Amino acid sequence: MTPITITTLELGDLSTNCYLVSCDETQETVIIDPADAGEFIADQITVLGLKPTAIVLTHGHFDHVLGTLSLALAYDLPVYLHPADHFLLDKAQQSAEYWLGRAVDPVLPAELTLDIRETPVFGDGLSFSYVETPGHTPGSVCLEVLQHGEPLDQPIMLVGDTLFKAGVGRTDFSYSSHEDLKKSLKLLSSRNPDTLCYPGHGEPTTIGNELKTLL
Repeated sequence: MTPITITTLELGDLSTNCYLVSCDETQETVIIDPADAGEFIADQITVLGLKPTAIVLTHGHFDHVLGTLSLALAYDLPVYLHPADHFLLDKAQQSAEYWLGRAVDPVLPAELTLDIRETPVFGDGLSFSYVETPGHTPGSVCLEVLQHGEPLDQPIMLVGDTLFKAGVGRTDFSYSSHEDLKKSLKLLSSRNPDTLCYPGHGEPTTIGNELKTLL
C-alpha cells in the first residue's frame, strides 16, 4: 500500500501542475512547484486538512514558482531549489510579466532558498532522492519519493519539465542543452521502468512508456 497521497492542482496560464505530496499517516505534506495562486493552494491545503512542511522546486521557471513567496510566508516554510537555477528565480517575476502580459506578485529571492540536495524528511520517514537532470534548465531535478530511505513498492518520481507523456522539456532557451537533456533521459532510463512519473504539465506516465521510444 502506497503510504502517500499526491494531489494535483493544475494552475496558471500555462496549466502547470502543482503537487501536494502528503503522508497518509500524519498529513504532513510537501508542496512541489507552487505554480501560481498561492492563496488557492493554501485554501486546498486547508480543505484537505494537510500540514505543509516545505516547498520543493523542480526548476526555476516562472510558471512553477509564482505561488512560492506567499506560501513560504503563510506557513513559514523552507524552500528548496538547485543552485544552478537561482538566476531563473531571480528573474521569474520579470519573465512572468513579459510572457503573461500582466503584473504578478513578487517571487522569493533566490538567496533565501536551500540547496535541493538537502531535501526534507516529512511524515512517516518520507523523503526525496533527487536526481540531477539538466537540459531543460541547468538546475532541473527529478525527485523520487522514498520511505525510510527506500523506494516505494510503486516507485514514484516528480519529474518537473524533464519528461512528459509523449514528450520532453524544451531545449531552445539560451541556457538549455539538448545534449544534457539526452544524458539526463539516459540516466532516468536506468531506473525502474514502472516508475510512475508526475510531470510539470499534463498527465502522469511511466519511465518505461516514454523512454522506450525516446532513446
